[in-house]
Amino acid sequence: MSLDRMEIILHPVRFRIIQKFLGGQSKTAKQISKELKDIPQATLYRHLDTLVKAKYLKIIEENQIRGTVEKVYALKTSAVHMTNDDIQKLTREDHLKYFLFFTAQITEDFEAYLSRDHIDFQRDGVGYKQISLNLSNEEFLEFTNDVRKVQEKYLTKQPSSERTKRVISTIVIPEL
Repeated sequence: MSLDRMEIILHPVRFRIIQKFLGGQSKTAKQISKELKDIPQATLYRHLDTLVKAKYLKIIEENQIRGTVEKVYALKTSAVHMTNDDIQKLTREDHLKYFLFFTAQITEDFEAYLSRDHIDFQRDGVGYKQISLNLSNEEFLEFTNDVRKVQEKYLTKQPSSERTKRVISTIVIPEL
């Protein structure tokens, strides 16, 4: 993933659009617009077009509706994951910039949650905490593989009226 491609994905509006596709959902521009009410329609279409051209989103369906074509978009998951080579090519300044963007986006999401009329951390499954683990490199690899297996088990769950989408963010930093 080149630096230019990173700039595309980490644009604040495009990042929010991509988040709407996490979990394998497919959506129309109209559906995304209802979820991202603060983004003007023309801006939304422009960013959707950028994401399609950059091959982060793909058009999986086109429906004819009253003389216009409604596109159904889906995330091309292989395009949004960085390889170890991609990560190694970034400068320290790039890493700090992207990390600050990542944490700012989490902060914005949390602030939006707190602005709701009725919040209940337990009911909503909201929480934040930090733990420290003393692990060898091999134990840490085993731990991350275990976490990945648990995530994979639940990633296949499709949206439904009984399910609430929850975004889980992970940051791992070794203590020096």
